[in-house]
Amino acid sequence: MIDMRYLINEDGIPFNSAQLHKLRETLDALNDENRTGYRNRNASAIAQHDAVRFLIVSGPGTGKSHLFLDRIVYWYEKDETAKVLVTSFVRKLVADLQSDIDSDIKLTSDQKSCITAITLHKYARRIVEQHRGTLEWPFKPHFRIIGQSWKDIVWKDTFAFHTGLDANVYTWKRFEEQLHNADFDDSNEWQHLKTTYFRLCQFYNAAGFADLILRATRALAENAELNENDHYILDEYQDFNRAEEGLIEQLLSHPKGVLIVGDDEQILYETLKSGDSTLIQNIYSNTNYANGMLPFCGRSSYHITKTADHFIRSFDEDECIEKIYLPLRDSNKEPRVRVVACATPSTAVDYIEKFVTANKTEIDERKRQLESGEAKDAYLLILTPAKEMNFFGRAKQVIKNISEKYQTETRSFSEDYYKLLSYFSLASHTSNNFTFRKVLHYEDESIESVNLLITCAIKAGINLCDLDNQKIIDTLSKCNDIKAIVESQGTTEEKVDRISNVIIIANKEQLLADLARKAINQNEVTRLEHEEEEEAELEEIEVKRMGAVELMTIVGSKGLSADHVIIIGFDNVNMNWVTKNAFYVALTRARNSLHILTALKSGGATEPHSFLDKLPDAHVDYCKYTKSTHETTGLRNKSEFKKYLSNLVYRSRKPR
Repeated sequence: MIDMRYLINEDGIPFNSAQLHKLRETLDALNDENRTGYRNRNASAIAQHDAVRFLIVSGPGTGKSHLFLDRIVYWYEKDETAKVLVTSFVRKLVADLQSDIDSDIKLTSDQKSCITAITLHKYARRIVEQHRGTLEWPFKPHFRIIGQSWKDIVWKDTFAFHTGLDANVYTWKRFEEQLHNADFDDSNEWQHLKTTYFRLCQFYNAAGFADLILRATRALAENAELNENDHYILDEYQDFNRAEEGLIEQLLSHPKGVLIVGDDEQILYETLKSGDSTLIQNIYSNTNYANGMLPFCGRSSYHITKTADHFIRSFDEDECIEKIYLPLRDSNKEPRVRVVACATPSTAVDYIEKFVTANKTEIDERKRQLESGEAKDAYLLILTPAKEMNFFGRAKQVIKNISEKYQTETRSFSEDYYKLLSYFSLASHTSNNFTFRKVLHYEDESIESVNLLITCAIKAGINLCDLDNQKIIDTLSKCNDIKAIVESQGTTEEKVDRISNVIIIANKEQLLADLARKAINQNEVTRLEHEEEEEAELEEIEVKRMGAVELMTIVGSKGLSADHVIIIGFDNVNMNWVTKNAFYVALTRARNSLHILTALKSGGATEPHSFLDKLPDAHVDYCKYTKSTHETTGLRNKSEFKKYLSNLVYRSRKPR
């Protein structure tokens, strides 16, 4: 047994760089057995440490989920009455952790019932619902969430009250950033817009995801008893923003135990929700927190882990938390990372099709395991820098078809379905102003017209449905007609035909398919509306249940893993906006094999992305793939890889 210090600094002082370098060399020289032994003992020492506040710097795949469970078990050994809140931004992580908690044999049924695993926004919603909003901006029961597809419309409704302002200056994006940062511009214009926005939210009895955090923070300040927990696990802390930090600080006013976990080099949501890596860096320097690290990646193979570690360390940014990130298995026999040159997008798609065909038996088995609940993770992740993949032209549909074939669930309903749902729901709940607003949008009512209706309703202190206005009367009549058709006798096809005579249906076939999955009725309306709102929690798709083959954005892969990963769009055009942190996350989703594809002519791509120069030759195989022969041919090194692509570009431009 190797005797060496554990990666714990009880005094909260950051780890010394020279000591980390020496320990990294020592750990990297261990054989597999001793690596595993140190990994387990280090994690156990952290899990059973008596520090009330503990920060863990944890790289991808280093075993934090196991640490969470062990820490919870330790807390219950010390305090049988503990009430634990575990929160993360990634819904699948929360779902998987809840599953692990439910199956843990060390925890009693009573203890499990006192553990709440939930996303931060869902927790905030629960707090705001319990408190009925805040004292300044109260809500009625069962307030709604303003989803991503509606937030711009609500902002236009807000702006309609301030017609003298420049819409190009006073944008929703700038206001949302103020919400994320909990820091509002003090100019009269912004203050008036803020007040109008919150007044509209109150009228709609709805909140956006950004202001939901601020409302929850205020609600907890007004009523501390809303916080029923005393032990906390906060995951992915690097992606918290200033507003969320304020909510967390309110929660942690008198904790009995806190475990914060994150990695500032995995930050992804700087643009999406103003994630701020300095927050975790500040905690790392806060002596009120003991510091710890998990050094071994047990998820990814030897060459993948070495490649990811070399890539992220090559940037050598002083402000980042220095850490140890090593493979748990010291095996050179595993496949190297493969960087593949393709002449066209269709060549890259052919490479993917060949991979899927070669592994069809394993993929089919994974699909069965996912459907039966025996497995949680995909067999193959196909990661793209852009959701729509327009850079692949017509070839993109082939990849989409492959993914859809192996999905275990359909992720969303069509716009026609939600449109129908809104009309049906308003007929049943006429006083729901936010649903009424949606229906007015579907009715193509102008912003100016809606503004007049809202102004009249607010001045009179009534709901939209109570206005003596012909448009309101006609809209409610149409909703009642829709409801009557939905609840009538007859086939679904007959109903859709009748509905299309009342409202415009863009795609009857898709609506029929949606209704076959889930019929619209009184019992389903509330649940379906809630699901619609949940989909808006992040702009990137997050899945609760994986398919055997998944196609998603690099950012959307956060918290996921698969046996194999193929990254497309690795070129000088389509991956330009992808940060080093996002690419690092993409590299570390793979367990067994990682393929990085550069396809020329993809949206004008002429060379590989500059990240290529940050990849280590010792752990990467460079090759080319030819569609005509369906063959992969090895290239000697990185230079030959670049030269091959350069020659292809030259030949394509050479006059014939």
